[in-house]
Amino acid sequence: MRLSTNAIHKGLHFADPTYGSVAPPIYPTSTFVFPTAKEGALRFAGKSKGMIYSRFTNPTVSALEMKLAAMEEAEMCIVTSSGMSAITLALLHNLKAGDSIVSHKVIYGGAYELIANILPRYGIKVHLIDFKNIQEIEKHIDKTTKVLYFESPSNPLLEVLDIKKITALAKKHHILSVFDNTFAPPPAQEPLKLGVDIIVYSLTKYHNGHSDIIGGAVVGSTKLLQLMYCHSFIFFGLTMSPFTAYLVSRGLATLNLRLPHQSASALTIAKFLEKHPKIARVYYPGLASHPQRALVRKQMNYNGGILAFELKGGYKAGEKMVNNVKLIHLAVSLGAVESLIEHPASMTHSELSPEQRKQSNIGEGLIRLSVGIEDVKDLIEDLTQALKKI
Repeated sequence: MRLSTNAIHKGLHFADPTYGSVAPPIYPTSTFVFPTAKEGALRFAGKSKGMIYSRFTNPTVSALEMKLAAMEEAEMCIVTSSGMSAITLALLHNLKAGDSIVSHKVIYGGAYELIANILPRYGIKVHLIDFKNIQEIEKHIDKTTKVLYFESPSNPLLEVLDIKKITALAKKHHILSVFDNTFAPPPAQEPLKLGVDIIVYSLTKYHNGHSDIIGGAVVGSTKLLQLMYCHSFIFFGLTMSPFTAYLVSRGLATLNLRLPHQSASALTIAKFLEKHPKIARVYYPGLASHPQRALVRKQMNYNGGILAFELKGGYKAGEKMVNNVKLIHLAVSLGAVESLIEHPASMTHSELSPEQRKQSNIGEGLIRLSVGIEDVKDLIEDLTQALKKI
């Protein structure tokens, strides 16, 4: 089955056998009855696939994992309690004291904090560099390197990295590529086909699409994820609630309708902003002015619904802008049906010092806009009136 069909039908073997409910049931149980002690032993030994305990998995959660794996054409998926817990699981499972990680320097603020400031406390060496320079990546790889970590398009500057070249480098040196694809989930981008080993997601964003859950996912091969599940996931306590899993599954049904619409609206808004006199620069993969536009056409099916723009007035102009929108919500997060606007310097990337933001090219007047499914003309009118206040 293809993506849209899998998003609706995969995992429905858990459908209600008693009443024939079309919607998959929610199983809000903490534990499961074993028919015999022998069966319980087989399940704990991994020789029987029956349920044990909802910290391990749950029918509603398992159904979501099957949907997500099918949509990625992957062998396995583990869903988690948040996007950050998915990143933490993928990295801590594959890194130990004495190892090193090479990461792109422009990544989600929470991931940056984990990699730059927390991993070193556990004896893990960190290199934060520019992944647009393949030679620079290779220069920082040595016998201790276990993971290359990156995202594309990047948060919040919408840089596009050459996924195939980076993953080829990882394979050459026999190290793992861990890739955050939150900004461009299928159908926008298909990282496994570009050589990525492990994909991490914040399901809070496009997958759910309705700003009413927190969740994450790790996607990849059974060889990599089965060990991650058995040796780390069930002991880290990163469990997703069955209620959350149900809501994400519901959101997935419309992902293939929402994302192309949001992508088209984002391009219209980006073109409008590019001509506005109060804006110094617009960052959006769909624009002809995007420095990696040729690469975007090569590895992305849609340009995505996220854009960023730099106001000429700096930090105060950024605050003024987000304080004066009326229709668009001033809120962090992205990928929802409603449009969301934020000021990275004071919000998502406030963990970074002004100097660190400068090194990452995150301007003090930078604004990130997540385009929803509203009428694009209404969104442009709201942006227009807010810009007049600066």
